[in-house]
Amino acid sequence: MQLKGSFHNGVSEMRDPAGRARIDQTNQSLLKTFRNGHWDAVLVGNLDLLGAELLPSLLSFGVPVVHHVGFVAPPYPVASAPLSPQFRISPASEAVRTSLIQAGFSIPKNRVIYPGARDDLLGPAATGRSLPSPLSGHAKPIGTTSNPLKLCFAGLLMGSKGAHTVIQAMVGLQNQGIHVRATIAGAAFQPEYQTALEDLLERHGMKDQVLFCGNLNRPQLARMYGLHHVGVFASIYPEAFGIVAAEIQASGLALISSGVGGAAEVLDHGQTGLRFQPGNAEDLAQQLAWLAQRPEDLRRIARDGQNSVRQHFSVRASSLELERLLQDRG
Repeated sequence: MQLKGSFHNGVSEMRDPAGRARIDQTNQSLLKTFRNGHWDAVLVGNLDLLGAELLPSLLSFGVPVVHHVGFVAPPYPVASAPLSPQFRISPASEAVRTSLIQAGFSIPKNRVIYPGARDDLLGPAATGRSLPSPLSGHAKPIGTTSNPLKLCFAGLLMGSKGAHTVIQAMVGLQNQGIHVRATIAGAAFQPEYQTALEDLLERHGMKDQVLFCGNLNRPQLARMYGLHHVGVFASIYPEAFGIVAAEIQASGLALISSGVGGAAEVLDHGQTGLRFQPGNAEDLAQQLAWLAQRPEDLRRIARDGQNSVRQHFSVRASSLELERLLQDRG
């Protein structure tokens, strides 16, 4: 399918009516070739640069069409949603469902399907490497110079993802005498942002305690997670789900999360993770210190978080929910 715009440096829609019409014609021609196939259902993802006008054509296939909505903001006005009984909207979280209902959509509670983490590709069983103590079962003090608390962050380096909150919390922990090392994985979406983080570390004599490793592929990310005790999901603004948080848990790490938007649904505070106020470095530092001082709780939270992902937030769990939705004629 051809897009009516670009995702380069954010979403940029094509404004030329003639150009949009040509792309619509091309996409409709492509759909005609698909119509000759034998399909059980159609699963639709992001329509930002394709348009809701594709939905009636997909419904002409005569099979259920599920639009899985993975953004907090509604993808189109209520009036653009097809009225066909074959059409279903499936939100990626309860947070997305709430947003859609507020916009006027009618979404039953059983329509929520989480994106699903590839738990089969994460954790010691996938990497072949044990997690660091005490996660590996040998309880010994962490947060010391010889055994620092190891934390990681994965996400685009931009203000809204909150890496600066992680760095600021590390500074606070150092002032408390708790030694921390961190890995920051992710592309520099705002290059000046990474420079500001490095300058902050330099001012506090901590530059050697943080590794910026750039963008990682899936196997590299799995190995990176496996070197740490804690993963921090620090986003400041609501997200539809926050797959990184589920991947942290699936890797066997303890999750500390800002819990914005759908990310709140991944954890039960004190049981499968810990929560801190978005953008509040002092609160994050308190949660990190609590784990560093309680290795048994660190191990318990990591274990329970991993079990929770497998049961509720894995690709397998989500696939079963999608199959149920497609079989539901109501």
